[in-house]
Parts: sequence; C-alpha cells; structure tokens
Amino acid sequence: MNRAQKYFLHLPEGTHFEKIVDTEYGKENIYVSPDGKKHSIPMIPDTIL
Repeated sequence: MNRAQKYFLHLPEGTHFEKIVDTEYGKENIYVSPDGKKHSIPMIPDTIL
C-alpha cells in the first residue's frame, strides 16, 4: 500500500470524489469531506518505468 492509498483510508467517513485536476506534478483526485474540506490525492500511474 502506498502513501496515497494510506492517506485515502484516513479521510473522514462520508468523503466523496469531486473531480480530477491536472497539476504541475500530474493528475490528482480531489475529494471533499463532510465538513467541506478538500483533499488532493495524486493518481498512481499504471506503469512503472
């Protein structure tokens, strides 16, 4: 399990996916927790070079 997956598991219950955004570091998933805070989690590439 990588760091992004561990972070996702610790988000509050009821957190939902909002959108995917492109950043200078790559694509990131944006999640919104029930209290309105937004959390950005980087997407994991399918291939390993």
